[in-house]
Amino acid sequence: MFENYLKNISFISGDAPTSEELEQLQKSKERIGLVIRARWIVLGILAVYGVIPYIFFQHSSADIISITALHCIIPVVAWSFVASYNAFFHYSYQRFANIRSLNQIQLLLDLLFVTVVVHFSGGAVSWFWTMYLILALEAAFIMETGSDTYAIALGGTLAYGGLLLFEYYGLIQPVQMPFENNLLQHTLSYVIIKWAWVSATNICVALIGVFMMKTVRHREEQLRQLVVKDSLTSLYNRGYFFYRLNSEIERAKRYNRTLSLLILDVDNFKMFNDRYGHLAGDGVLRAISDTIRSTIRRSDGKPSYEVDIACRYGGEELAVILPETTSVQGAVAAERLRGKIETSGGIAVAELIGKDIDKAEHVVLGTTVSVGVASYPEHANDPVGLIKAADDAMYAAKRAGKNQVIVAEDLPTLLAR
Repeated sequence: MFENYLKNISFISGDAPTSEELEQLQKSKERIGLVIRARWIVLGILAVYGVIPYIFFQHSSADIISITALHCIIPVVAWSFVASYNAFFHYSYQRFANIRSLNQIQLLLDLLFVTVVVHFSGGAVSWFWTMYLILALEAAFIMETGSDTYAIALGGTLAYGGLLLFEYYGLIQPVQMPFENNLLQHTLSYVIIKWAWVSATNICVALIGVFMMKTVRHREEQLRQLVVKDSLTSLYNRGYFFYRLNSEIERAKRYNRTLSLLILDVDNFKMFNDRYGHLAGDGVLRAISDTIRSTIRRSDGKPSYEVDIACRYGGEELAVILPETTSVQGAVAAERLRGKIETSGGIAVAELIGKDIDKAEHVVLGTTVSVGVASYPEHANDPVGLIKAADDAMYAAKRAGKNQVIVAEDLPTLLAR
């Protein structure tokens, strides 16, 4: 039952995540996996650090006599608790969909554990306050927003300050540590200075962590755009088109959804290039691409992404993947796109080109596209079949007079004429 609960937690809006959301979810899980493995390393270091000093120094200091069995049992219980929930996360985090809640739970439990470790290692004289800094870096690494990191850093600051005050006023009995001046635990000025120092460093580390991760994610996105975007049109390139089309079809199969594919070809593009040159043709492609980007569906959340995926398929051929779209809806979207390209994108560029090339002659050329539409599972069940169906429909549109939309299901009727 609990496993089903984990699977049913929703990470995104709607009951079927988009491929973009699934990719973001997978990246978040990879970061969580790294944090879980790092936590195992920290637990191992703490275990070794707790055992070896006790063995080697148990006869070297009279202060160690003041350490009771309770002082040993509580840290062991806390360590075992962290090891237990880390083991649980290690084997179940892949099933979670609500990654933000999962991260918040981990960080709060880690915050509690660090505070327990600090208390049982001397409180005001503990060396382990630096673990709050590790916690701030952990938050910066796995949380998507800086506010979450600052909240954890502030939580660490308040937890540490509260612990020191409770120990100072005797609400919690401070732990006497060997090799330390334990009188500092009862010196208010030292307690305040120590808390201020830990607070300042904790907030500074949080600020640095947020800045670093923001820079890293920004550069990762820039590199990703260089890899997947076409340099001329700024649409996704051919390689990414095949990757996303396959991903969207697999997603449609998994969630029993529909999917439409539009393939557009610029009409008379060779003639345009021959008359005005390839640079002018590049301008037309960029204008058409801008029109497509302004027309397709997109999510403006953080991080933002396109719901529809516009790509440069090759040469003057463009493609648009429309998730959650039937063939009827795809035909409507294609017609809207065709009309907008005819009335705005191509004409605006053609007017500009006419003025630049021949100022004595005002040339206005209507740039149009022929569009083929095919849908999953209506016309094909795999990427190759869907591309062929849309491509055949696009060529049928060209043969029928260009500047029109043809749906794959209309091909038999057109061929019979």
